Amino acid sequence: MHRHFPDKSDSLCRHQRKGKSTRQLSLLLWMVSLTALAAPPEDVVKSCLFSTARNGVSRTEIEAGSFHLQDDYQPGYQAEYLLYGGVEIGSAHSRRGDALLYRGRLYPLRRAAKLPQTRSRERPAIQVALAEWSWIQKKGKQYLCVSDQFDGIGRSGSFQKARFGYLLETWRHGTLYFFDGLVD
Repeated sequence: MHRHFPDKSDSLCRHQRKGKSTRQLSLLLWMVSLTALAAPPEDVVKSCLFSTARNGVSRTEIEAGSFHLQDDYQPGYQAEYLLYGGVEIGSAHSRRGDALLYRGRLYPLRRAAKLPQTRSRERPAIQVALAEWSWIQKKGKQYLCVSDQFDGIGRSGSFQKARFGYLLETWRHGTLYFFDGLVD
């Protein structure tokens, strides 16, 4: 009677491959869940989009005074911003793409996390003078909100209901979120 014992290296390789794919899947699920948990609450998003405070949300409008234009704000970027309480808030434009400007830091719009309800693929540029700016707070978190109508189709007629927005979680170097929707 002859028994065949499998080569240990074969089962070890299969186990390592299975373990590697399991780890990759676990890492992916962990990253997705962190993004979902970190996303702003729906009331915060709607407060920004509708430009009015919703359930348990505090919203403070940022009054646009005078605007500043600076050609070489950072290498390759032209900035347009307002000063609010000594803090620079606005946008910067470059051949590399547009960015939200907050406290001297640039947050590229192309890297903004797209929220699930968002239909638009492209992240529209921010027009500082036309956009609505506000601070939004809920449960100890503060966000910089910028919302506007889509350029071209959104400035007149029934298309004024189509809006987009960006929310920047302002704690440390927070995440920038992008969303859109229809308002009544």
